[in-house]
Amino acid sequence: MKWILFTGTWKLTNKEVEEDVRKAVREVLFNGNGVLTGGATGVDFFAMDECLKLGQEKNLRVIIPASLSWYIKDYQDNWCDGPITLEVVQELENCLLEIQRKNPAALLEMPGTIITQEDYNKRHNEEVLFSHEVYAFQVNNSTGTQDTIDKARAAGLPITLHKKYTIKTLLII
Repeated sequence: MKWILFTGTWKLTNKEVEEDVRKAVREVLFNGNGVLTGGATGVDFFAMDECLKLGQEKNLRVIIPASLSWYIKDYQDNWCDGPITLEVVQELENCLLEIQRKNPAALLEMPGTIITQEDYNKRHNEEVLFSHEVYAFQVNNSTGTQDTIDKARAAGLPITLHKKYTIKTLLII
């Protein structure tokens, strides 16, 4: 079995991105491979949720940059703005808790409590280390997604699927 890293924008998505991610997850699982994500909202959430809906927790690996409780706290304290609401964070927490309950080995928690951008970048390194190829869903040239793509290329991993999207945002003055 190969582990396919699903990477993509965590903050700004739309129905097209969601449908593309879910379809790709089904194809990966149908081919007997596994799904690996970084456990974020957006693309990662869609991939994890699709695995759960299909009862495929055994073919799922999620790497988060701290313990689950600290990771959710970081989302609540630092990332609840714009499209990321407390409701979205609660959905993410419920999804991760369900994964942990159904297949504890699927959730890989990195050490640490205070999470910095460096910790998220280290998570990208771990994702690449445990992957065989990459599926990227990049919105508005997301720098985090690009960081993972660049690290995967440097490691010699094939970027098998790289979809790019442009989503307009509203400026609130």
